Amino acid sequence: MSGDPVRAPATGRKMLWWAIPCLAFLAGCVQWSERASAARGAPARPIPNRAEADDAFRAVNRERIRRGLLPLVRRPDLDAVAQLHARDLAAMDRLSHISSDGRQLERRLSGLDWVWAGENLARNKGFDHPAAEAVRGWLESPRHRENMFRPDFSQAGVAALYDPADGFTYLVQVFIIPAG
Repeated sequence: MSGDPVRAPATGRKMLWWAIPCLAFLAGCVQWSERASAARGAPARPIPNRAEADDAFRAVNRERIRRGLLPLVRRPDLDAVAQLHARDLAAMDRLSHISSDGRQLERRLSGLDWVWAGENLARNKGFDHPAAEAVRGWLESPRHRENMFRPDFSQAGVAALYDPADGFTYLVQVFIIPAG
């Protein structure tokens, strides 16, 4: 079947009567085959975890406010950059500030207006609250704290992704100083 549009035949009413049961059958087959492939050991897809991403963002802002800094403003386009990198990290099954295609943060932010950027990464497993664990780890690391508490970082994006294949949660937070 192609993706090209096609015109319905002149006998559309008869075709529609047959199409509905066929579509229902096909939908059932697709669901069955997805379940069957998962049962056969096909890799499960990583799952975005918006609640953990939100928790990490709030926790970083609480720590900034405690230190007398302004809270970060969350940007959906930076969330998208973080989400893409989290997916890439899960696919690579490791932590790295360099993506699988060799791009560092600066290139992953191309097209956005910024003058300075930073990134915090975490990969953890077995915790009830992966975001809290990630932020705790970032607080214990001088380089991660530097990103979290840099006064001129004013905007950020964050993503959390759970990989059911290995049980790891990947968290990515991107910080920027916007241009202008």
